[in-house]
Amino acid sequence: MRESRIDIVACTDKWFVMPTGVMMYSVCVNNPDVDIVFHVIHDDSVTSKNRRDLEETVTVFKGKSIAFYHVDVTKFPSFPNLTISSHVTQACYYRLMLSEILPKSIRKVLYLDGDIIVRHSLLPLWNTNLKDFAVGAVPDGSEGELEYYHRLNIPPQLGYFNSGVLLINLDYWREHDVVKDFFRILQEYASKFKFHDQEVLNIVFSDKKVVLPIKYNLTGGSLEKIPHYDYKKYEKEVEEARKDPVIVHFTIEKPWAGYLRHPRHPFANTFFKYQSQTRWKGVKIDRRPFKLRVINFVADILRKYGLKPQLPPLCEYIDIAPID
Repeated sequence: MRESRIDIVACTDKWFVMPTGVMMYSVCVNNPDVDIVFHVIHDDSVTSKNRRDLEETVTVFKGKSIAFYHVDVTKFPSFPNLTISSHVTQACYYRLMLSEILPKSIRKVLYLDGDIIVRHSLLPLWNTNLKDFAVGAVPDGSEGELEYYHRLNIPPQLGYFNSGVLLINLDYWREHDVVKDFFRILQEYASKFKFHDQEVLNIVFSDKKVVLPIKYNLTGGSLEKIPHYDYKKYEKEVEEARKDPVIVHFTIEKPWAGYLRHPRHPFANTFFKYQSQTRWKGVKIDRRPFKLRVINFVADILRKYGLKPQLPPLCEYIDIAPID
């Protein structure tokens, strides 16, 4: 018997089609008894083949379907700092328009970034009661950094959340016309943003959020040896999330990048486990310019023979036993 229906939103461009497909596959595998509709918001860079690959990935599972929504990028000319990189692309801003893009009949959605792997059922998360709140979100791995609050003018006691996993109350968004607030904040704080749409959402919803358990969005910041979150407040919760997270979010290091620094992400093998079961098995996405790849290749050879100093690690991860 089917237990429920979950509406999941993903936003992508050509660079995130593969990881988004792997994310959706992991959702399907670990939610076999739930009807799920994936709502994929994309721009012109996503081809018909890309869409077909995503569709065929999920529709082989019973009760799983997919809908595509094309975004006209000309609607985003005033969005600041649209850095095209492995971490941030223009697609990250599309979620700010969900209340206008999605049909009015959809009243609640679970938004998931493409750089995510789901390991367990999403029903407990989906059934969270948002009441009169705009979103449900997990504290960011850098929530303890006071600089965030000073820069964005948010009271520290309200916290700072990561926007990669969001349970969204679309009724609230529409009733309060939050899109206008998003655009206003984008203009007022353009020079202060470091994390783009995430900071917009944190400002607008600073006191309109339900705080979700860290196991629903275990980010790189919660896996570092030197914590940036409020250690006293979240120590026990972070330790439990590390042992068996529901959702792993690759915020710092992307396992599918064409190169990896060491030590690599503690859950890298979790990504490869699911990727190996999809049409994208073994696919890497190396976005470095060709000239930079050559320079890096030569530098790596020199390091191998001790003729050049080793690169510092991207971050210092904790040591945890393999889970997947």
